Amino acid sequence: MKYKKISLPFDEHFISSIQNNTKPTIIVSIFGKSSLVSKSCKARFVNDFYDRPIFNSSLVQATSNSKLQSSIECFYDESGGIVYLHLTGTFDSHLITQNIDELSTEIEEKGFLRVWSSLKYNYACSLLFLFNVSHILVLTNPVPVFDTSYLSYFKALDCSRSKFLNAIKSTLSKIPNVSTSWIENTRLCSPRLLFYYETCPNEFKKTKQTNAPCHPGLKKAEHSLEDQIYCILRKRRIISNISTHSIFAIPANQEYVFMDDSPDQVLDWDEFLTNSLISLCNSSSVEIKDRFIDCEVKEDIERDFLNKSHNIKKFLFDHIDVAFKKGFDDNIGRHAITIPNYFEAPAFGTWCLVANEMYNLFVLANNLDEESKIAMETLRSVLDIDTNFSERRCRKVQPIAMAAYQENLPSHYNRNYHDTKVAQALSMFAQHARGPLLDDYIQILVQDCDKFWQSGRQMCETLSLTGNPCTQPLHKGGSVDGPIKEPEQDDNHINRDELLIMEHSSSVVYLSACNCGHKQGTREDPFTIRTANYDFYQIMASDCICGCLDRINFPVFQPSTQDYRAAQLFAKPPVIAGRKNSAGLLHTPTQMGHTQVLSLGGVFASCHSVDPINEILGEASRNREVPDRQGLTSVELANMQKNEDVISGNQIVIRVTDTDGDTKDKTLVRQPSTTEYLPGMLHTESPNSLLPQFPSWSLVCLGSSCLYSHNIGLQETQHPGFLNSTAYLLPWDVTVRLEHHPRDRYWNSDKNKINSSPIQRGRKTKGSREFSVKIFIGVEYECPRGHRFMCSAPDKILTTAGNGIVKENGNKVSNSDMPLYFPCPCSSAPLIAQLMRIHVVTPKAPVHVTLNPMVQPEENGGPIFVTGFDTPIELTQSTYWVLRLPYVYAGDRGPYLPPKEPSQIGQGKLLKGVYSVAEATTDNNKLNI
Repeated sequence: MKYKKISLPFDEHFISSIQNNTKPTIIVSIFGKSSLVSKSCKARFVNDFYDRPIFNSSLVQATSNSKLQSSIECFYDESGGIVYLHLTGTFDSHLITQNIDELSTEIEEKGFLRVWSSLKYNYACSLLFLFNVSHILVLTNPVPVFDTSYLSYFKALDCSRSKFLNAIKSTLSKIPNVSTSWIENTRLCSPRLLFYYETCPNEFKKTKQTNAPCHPGLKKAEHSLEDQIYCILRKRRIISNISTHSIFAIPANQEYVFMDDSPDQVLDWDEFLTNSLISLCNSSSVEIKDRFIDCEVKEDIERDFLNKSHNIKKFLFDHIDVAFKKGFDDNIGRHAITIPNYFEAPAFGTWCLVANEMYNLFVLANNLDEESKIAMETLRSVLDIDTNFSERRCRKVQPIAMAAYQENLPSHYNRNYHDTKVAQALSMFAQHARGPLLDDYIQILVQDCDKFWQSGRQMCETLSLTGNPCTQPLHKGGSVDGPIKEPEQDDNHINRDELLIMEHSSSVVYLSACNCGHKQGTREDPFTIRTANYDFYQIMASDCICGCLDRINFPVFQPSTQDYRAAQLFAKPPVIAGRKNSAGLLHTPTQMGHTQVLSLGGVFASCHSVDPINEILGEASRNREVPDRQGLTSVELANMQKNEDVISGNQIVIRVTDTDGDTKDKTLVRQPSTTEYLPGMLHTESPNSLLPQFPSWSLVCLGSSCLYSHNIGLQETQHPGFLNSTAYLLPWDVTVRLEHHPRDRYWNSDKNKINSSPIQRGRKTKGSREFSVKIFIGVEYECPRGHRFMCSAPDKILTTAGNGIVKENGNKVSNSDMPLYFPCPCSSAPLIAQLMRIHVVTPKAPVHVTLNPMVQPEENGGPIFVTGFDTPIELTQSTYWVLRLPYVYAGDRGPYLPPKEPSQIGQGKLLKGVYSVAEATTDNNKLNI
């Protein structure tokens, strides 16, 4: 076979198919840029040499991949002993346009400079291979202008090749039949670089109808371009007098620049033949004959051009002949004779083996040792100027940006302050940093700032039950039942064992009154429900009369064993027969189908952390309606209807029960658990038979009703903190009609002792008795500064006339939902006051005033917090009672934070129906004297 053509790397079948593997061979490599119409083929002159389509566009398209990676084609002229290598890749316009969509996508993801840098690096690796296995290198370009962009490639190849010398020697020493000189010099010779330009200036170009010799000005233009190229390469120190020391050589006494002045060739034969066929079909027979004759003349003219002195074949083969005869000796200067020049024309078989190893080393980068990896990084570094500049610039600016972050930092700070300082550092960095590595160094800068913050300067930031973050350094939780802040996703490097154990503190202090309101004291921002609703008031009671006052004890958990624990609650507790709360409401939640058991022991621990129950419930736990009477048993419904009070306006009808009758209350009593307690606060959606460990409510009796005088109100000495003209209770006149059981014909005055006081005297009718009672009630609000005031309506603060007379009554307060929060008029920017106490002065009458407080802290529904009693709380006659409400309301999804703005005060309410009047009985077991 005379001609062989294949792509690198070579396979054994191709090498064995060559008849004479020992014949000396000259290797000619062709690389450079190609125009769009040439379809990535830069070696068309080789096709003209052998009069066959050796390198064509279809083959180039087949061998090139879709990611613009470089590929090398090989053609072997066995008779002439010449190997042609053709490099296609990044600088071929046709290949880029064919893959523009994929290239655009990659540029959007990585950026233009990164993508272009990768393509340049891949192209430089292929060039490094060609410069180490070739004798002659032909640099092609569509126009006759020296492309200075190759200077960076030449410098990068020269710098990195010196670092590959040991790897090349080691590789060559393993290949048989490789001479010692070749191993020592690491290449066949210092290759000659020739410049081929596909076109020339238009004034020098020949026409198809002209068979004239070369234009005299063309030679002058070529020599002028040679001088320019030589000066540029010497100035950049790419070539030197001793060619062995350079990456390539320039011939001293031969031309190395060629401008093709031949007529425009047919680059796309398919298009040319199709257009010619159409033209011939549309023409007459005479014109067809003339066209065929004209074509023959054109072929003769083009064939004559190849025989002229100025053609690419003669230009290239002059250098090939020198290589075959005596080799290249391109040393110049006074030391040219003393320094021997090395040149070797290897056997084709040996060269194929060397080419495969060099291809694996430079292009495929297989099995690289550490030194070779460093050499590859050097090539990338020297070649990628933009990245190098960006890296140096970013490294210089990064310490400046980091110093901007560290400027005036406190000992520890929260995430918001950290993010603000990071933004300042990034702004400083963006003003001075440049280049493709900007985004990478931004990430590094953010990571460095995070590490600096998390190395002992991170604030705990656990939210209190009122929404204030802990200002202590990051630490392990507070009290036993307090929250423990677990590390966030970016805090995984923190060693939790090294953190200190300390109490949470937000550095926020409030002024609050005790249970009875006689004494005020400062309190720290609470982080646990027990601290908020119980511990503070117990401490205040030790220095106040609260500790010795009569009180009503609320239901709490009573353990029967030492192994008691918090109940493990379902996401939504199942209820079998329904639960009646203290308000008489039945709780019948719908089964959600969840079987995962969750602990609420730490549900209130970290208010800003994700609540696992909230994750399960989602939106299902919101917008719940207040439970109604559905699901009541017949006995429960009868008892409820028998004992309920009928309230119409300010008149209360009480159906007097006959305790000796057969209709005795037979309600089912469920015993609370003595081994498991409710982790949070008691509300209408709490599971059955569970009670909290401590009461969040307080109800104390200040003493006799004579302690309150409606003329002077509450005294400042006994109730400090009240704003002027607001320390009064509201009179509430209620008409009570007692209706006896229908079987008793008349009112039994002996059994129901009614004294003859004026307030109790009324008309006596058959089976009923009607009289009026006066009750004093007050709803007290308290702001964080300790200011206290009463409200006379849901939207109005109580005010008195100039002589201290209260004109309002308690009708609006008793018959309306009172807001849980109200703006305090203590300053121009009012704070939000919270409903904290209910004052009740009971009358001296044969009835009991009852309290049934129910608080719904969420505007759009949610649980209703209750006291835990199955029936309304009965207050003793002619006494002054104060009901203290919880300071914090916390449900299964965490605490309900107080509003920050006055526009949000309507989010919680004390439901109406708190006050009522019940039949006077002798059962006072609930009163703890």
